[in-house]
Amino acid sequence: MAVIKREIPWWSLPLNWLIVLFGNLVGSLFFAAILVHYSGIVSTEPYISYIQTFAIHKAADPHWHQIFLRGIGCNWLVSVAIWQAAGARETISKIFAIWIPIWIFVACGFDHVVANMFSVPLGIMFGADLTVAAYIRKSLIAAFLGNVVGALIVALPATYFYLLDHNAGELRAAENGTLVSDRTPDKPKILTGN
Repeated sequence: MAVIKREIPWWSLPLNWLIVLFGNLVGSLFFAAILVHYSGIVSTEPYISYIQTFAIHKAADPHWHQIFLRGIGCNWLVSVAIWQAAGARETISKIFAIWIPIWIFVACGFDHVVANMFSVPLGIMFGADLTVAAYIRKSLIAAFLGNVVGALIVALPATYFYLLDHNAGELRAAENGTLVSDRTPDKPKILTGN
């Protein structure tokens, strides 16, 4: 939204995405490898089979367009959760505002690029019939692009309707009890009601 409002340069968005994706990938791989795989907490059946099956179900079985569409649904719900949390006042309201849409996307089996950065590589570590290149080509890219589109479905209308004109066509001044009249392009003149 900051790029659309021209608050930041355009190139900072892909740079931010690159840093965030790399940071999430490092954290996900660390968690999957060190805290799950090498720690041995799921080193027996039926856990190994489930982890392999889950990775195949997320990254190999669906078509590219299905992962893309699941990514749209996922980040649409994540963006709704963020907007709801921003509008909530109490902590418990913020928790429920976030929890319900996130629960829905997990229950629906939608694809989030960062969540898949943990589950799919973990399946590969446990011997799932999937290569890293196939995961990147088919799942990571499709989920990422779908997540971008899903976020834009929420962000673009919100930016257009609520954020581009912060003064709301000078209605904010009217809400504050001031009269706005006799404006010139060079020097606005705001008259108070006194």
